[in-house]
Amino acid sequence: MNLLLAPLGRTDLQVSRLGFGCSTIASLGTRYSAAEVQATLLAAFDRGVNFFDTADVYGQGDSERLLGRLFAGRRDRVVIATKAGMRLAHSQQAIRIAKPLLQPLLRRWATGRERSTRMRQASERQCFDPAYLRARVEQSLKRLRTDRLDLLLLHSPPVEVAQHDEVLALLQCLRREGKVREFGVSVAEVAHARQWAMWPGLSCLQLPLTPRTAATGDPLALPAETLGLLEELSLRGIGVIAREVFGGGLWASEHGDRTSALRALFDAAGVSVVLAGMGSREHLNDNLNAFAEASLPALSP
Repeated sequence: MNLLLAPLGRTDLQVSRLGFGCSTIASLGTRYSAAEVQATLLAAFDRGVNFFDTADVYGQGDSERLLGRLFAGRRDRVVIATKAGMRLAHSQQAIRIAKPLLQPLLRRWATGRERSTRMRQASERQCFDPAYLRARVEQSLKRLRTDRLDLLLLHSPPVEVAQHDEVLALLQCLRREGKVREFGVSVAEVAHARQWAMWPGLSCLQLPLTPRTAATGDPLALPAETLGLLEELSLRGIGVIAREVFGGGLWASEHGDRTSALRALFDAAGVSVVLAGMGSREHLNDNLNAFAEASLPALSP
């Protein structure tokens, strides 16, 4: 399948329009076996997905470890984005040890999966101290088995961090050292995007973008103010990674199918990658089929 490789903003990174969200591939509450998750990652790569989005805290670091192991021999053929700035409580590190025993139980216990997710979220803290961020980058490099990060994103920082010159200086230094090719921000709220866009050298922003149906019953679309923001970012050469595009489990029943949401995003200016979580090959196929349908007009001669 042709996934229409596109440049990420003005960078030289060529990314598949459909990206693989890796937040749950190695978490305690993942619904699928390790073998199925690995098969899905490899199938996605074989079918043209080259952009994988992870973070240092996803799965207590196991998301990065899994990507590093699976793609060690394909490093130059994938683009891996990771994030830093979150930190987990020590109890979450202990959970990693027990994870192989607990995962089979939680796969059959939906309430338990929900509780484990809430516990992890409650344990999250943020730290954007430059020394901490540098240490996390070094650890991500080891887990991913690589000598450079294609894309490093700050992980949902408070907008006040945009005023911290020392954080920007660190990211610029990491790029000069070759440990980070490009840097950006995974923005907590779309309303904060313009403040982050002022950073010199910023390559991209990851934004929560969920198309909605207007009260008039029109097709799914992004709000007019969001479309205006995306146009501004495009003119600045800042690439956009869309996350939360399906808005959670109730989205499909309330707003429509995946194809309509993807089409709304592909039609928006400057959106380089649309992220989707894909824990199984069936889920992967659903998203690839929706992508094919959403992209059909662009593929017509």
